Amino acid sequence: MGKKERIRNKALELGFSRVGFTTPERIPGKFLMDWLFRKAEGTMAYMRRNPELRLNPRALFPPVKTIIVLAANYYPGKIEYGRVKISRYALGRDYHRVLKKMMRRLFDFVKEEFPGVQGRFFVDSAPVMEKELARRAGLGWIGKNTLLITREYGSWVFLGEIFISVSLPPDEPFQENHCGTCNRCVDACPTGALKPYFLDARLCLSYITVEHKGEIPEVYRRKNGGWVFGCDVCQEVCPWNRKARSTSLSDLLPRIDPSPGEVGSEEEFREIYRGTPVLRAGYEKFKELLFWAKR
Repeated sequence: MGKKERIRNKALELGFSRVGFTTPERIPGKFLMDWLFRKAEGTMAYMRRNPELRLNPRALFPPVKTIIVLAANYYPGKIEYGRVKISRYALGRDYHRVLKKMMRRLFDFVKEEFPGVQGRFFVDSAPVMEKELARRAGLGWIGKNTLLITREYGSWVFLGEIFISVSLPPDEPFQENHCGTCNRCVDACPTGALKPYFLDARLCLSYITVEHKGEIPEVYRRKNGGWVFGCDVCQEVCPWNRKARSTSLSDLLPRIDPSPGEVGSEEEFREIYRGTPVLRAGYEKFKELLFWAKR
């Protein structure tokens, strides 16, 4: 067994669901530039910074010769929601910490295979076009809901990347698109944020509840569907998610109420949601979102 396959097997042993290898070739920028031209990023000003880093992996980490792309299934199994809903991805421990711990162990293994190798790893924390890299590494295709869709796990996956300074044979890119004529995600989007392969973040409930800075937009107050942190509608209706298997990673399983009640003090809020992505919303914003979600 070659070193590449040993790395792949180690990643699967650590709990990753899919593993792929690709090269750090420059990513065409037309889609990103068009998205920014339409101001679809909303208040995410960081999306306009350093476009060269997003489109050129070598600019982000000059020694890179191979990118290991990793997917971790986070589907928690069937969830019984009440009026108020928290997205499935946020019910377990913060995925940034969970995946980085796994990736650190994988990189330690890579260093054993290649003494002196340099590397960096990322989990949704740097200007990395991770879905395109995942497609290039053969993990799946980018669907009409703009998420990476895998055959085995649908779109219920977190992505991470390890940039390393040694060359490994790349996997075949995923060339096919299996969305076909299906438009269920587009039709089901509560606010009309989705067009096929294009998401206007300014209308997206996930963006509004997690990333948006400032006053809660009117579209959320009228059409929030009870989602108080994130939104899973476009994933719930996707046919590729029908046969999703529950994650084997215990840290990603639910540890909070998926349909929260009122929160008391800020200290209580921090205690309830300690270690989960929900803390990103902040106490005051979460209280306001709860108010509108229950109307």
